[in-house]
Amino acid sequence: MKLIAVLFSMLGLTQCKSVKFDTQPPFKIQSAHAIRMVGGMPGNSSIQLKIAYTSNDEVSFQELFYQNKKTKVFTGAEKKQKLVTGTFNTSTVNDKNDLILHNDPTRELKNKAPEEKFPFQLKENEAVISYVKNNKTYYFKIEDIKNKKVFMP
Repeated sequence: MKLIAVLFSMLGLTQCKSVKFDTQPPFKIQSAHAIRMVGGMPGNSSIQLKIAYTSNDEVSFQELFYQNKKTKVFTGAEKKQKLVTGTFNTSTVNDKNDLILHNDPTRELKNKAPEEKFPFQLKENEAVISYVKNNKTYYFKIEDIKNKKVFMP
């Protein structure tokens, strides 16, 4: 068990028991919306999480954790509002978990890497955003995310 903790520490990974949420981040969340986009081919869908925030300082946002998925984030502005956006693929199209096992390891290159365990226990309307300040990663829990649904042609 100690070996696992050492490996997590060396790789910079965290477990939910050891993660402490920042209670005074250098930003304030104004609103958070999960936009569920459905359309195109059958089974094609994604969730775009848009978080409006204010801050007097430059914030280096890194990742969003939402509904057992994580993604990198993008920052920008929309209608004079600062935004952090992350897109989560929820499609069931081409969702095959077939493994290629072969004596020639080059044939196994198309195998999907194993997914790491989701580090947080969150309610359906909660997310966690990570950001870096002074070379240290912090985590902030976002609650009360509103849902919207958009159908794409």
